[in-house]
Amino acid sequence: MRTFLLYVFFIPVIVSPKDFLTLTDIDNKIISLTFNEHYLEAKQLCDSLIHADSLNPKYYFYFFGADALELHAKTNYSPVHDRDEFRNALLESSILNLESTLDKLEDIELTLENKFYVAGLYGYLSRVKGLNRSWWSALRNGTTSIDLFEEIIEELPDCYDAYLMPGMFLYYADRLSGFTSLIASLLGVSGDRQRGLEYIKLANEKGKITFVQSTLLLLEINAFMEDNGYGAIQYFDLFTSRFPENKRVANWYCHILLRLDLAKEAGEIIEHDSLLVINDFIKAQYYFLIGDNKASAGYSKTAFDTTVFYWRWTIEYTKYLYVFNNWILENDEEVEKYIPELRDSYKKRINFEKSNELETKFLYQLNSEVAASRDSSKIDDLISAPPKLTEEYHVSLFNLLKGVYYFKNENYAGADTSFQKSKQSMDRRLKTRSLKYLLDIYLKTDVDRERAEILIDEIEDSDYQKLIYRIGDLEIKYDL
Repeated sequence: MRTFLLYVFFIPVIVSPKDFLTLTDIDNKIISLTFNEHYLEAKQLCDSLIHADSLNPKYYFYFFGADALELHAKTNYSPVHDRDEFRNALLESSILNLESTLDKLEDIELTLENKFYVAGLYGYLSRVKGLNRSWWSALRNGTTSIDLFEEIIEELPDCYDAYLMPGMFLYYADRLSGFTSLIASLLGVSGDRQRGLEYIKLANEKGKITFVQSTLLLLEINAFMEDNGYGAIQYFDLFTSRFPENKRVANWYCHILLRLDLAKEAGEIIEHDSLLVINDFIKAQYYFLIGDNKASAGYSKTAFDTTVFYWRWTIEYTKYLYVFNNWILENDEEVEKYIPELRDSYKKRINFEKSNELETKFLYQLNSEVAASRDSSKIDDLISAPPKLTEEYHVSLFNLLKGVYYFKNENYAGADTSFQKSKQSMDRRLKTRSLKYLLDIYLKTDVDRERAEILIDEIEDSDYQKLIYRIGDLEIKYDL
């Protein structure tokens, strides 16, 4: 603790109003600890600084930033069956601490620096209130935060860090629906996805205090909120290069790469994982995708036997991987032993695959070759001479894999043709994947407006909300 207190005594620096936000060595220390998932150490360091100056909002801001991420991590690693109750208890504790802190800081002088950090604390309170489904309070505290940040922006338009919270509020308010939308309208809150993203990117590109938060937010928006894996890659790279100990983001990054059939890129991360942050679930997916069934079976087994999973679906999917791998390896005893443990949808899936063995193994081989970016001549041979595919699902999957192969090799015309076929699938997953790739192609290349309009209609008809939110990018590009 005495070591921590030494950081309090640093030489005062005279700064102009424009530069009222500064990052000290101790700030960078807290940021490093926080985003490398050393939450306890980060909060202890903040506590020591708060003890020395209890009316300085800066280190409360850093404390509750670490607290928010710790809450998320603790929830994810808690037992699945009582996770909601555990999460609610953590939220209640965080809310009480934040409200007590804001009460304590109520009468401090609102210098520009103090105003910035107090505004951030109201933003944190808005977030946890929202997670607790206290919508009125969440939006009310959110508007308080935004009002304070907008006062800073009005005085100093080039205070780019102040744009992050308003940007986040604009983006997420644009996605409110139902009862929460009604509450927002009563409070005069309105959203704007495009402007929100512009503000967040401005904070990311030119901010210094909120660079890390904005990077994390942009990868979350792209990877999760809008299912835009390719758009998320640059932000994953930025974050993981600076915070290599962050297990959650590193594993999430690999998961996104594998979903994009970018197994080679995921393999490089796994191969150079000297800090051992990549979990067995990700390794099971990776080796499955590149066709190393023995390795995948091994990691699958250790994953569902020993890993604490974020979500129940990961447990079920890992068991399916174990059964599929053993089927390929002709370990019939293991297959029959674990099929009864699969959920009904996976039982149906594996039985369908077993009853269509030739087609299943061909498509699995093609997928592995494409994902691993292996010899293109071999992939071309597989594409040119497939077995007779009679099932609609197999035909659609074949066209999807062709499209992915062409897309990865920047043959966008060939990819477009293939995805136009696979989007007709009755399987929702194949259909939405095809529409997503077509959206990426139309944003990367130029097509006539009519085709863009047709794609927009198809995305809206799909009712896949994550993709629907990205339509705005297409409308702007083609002036629709």
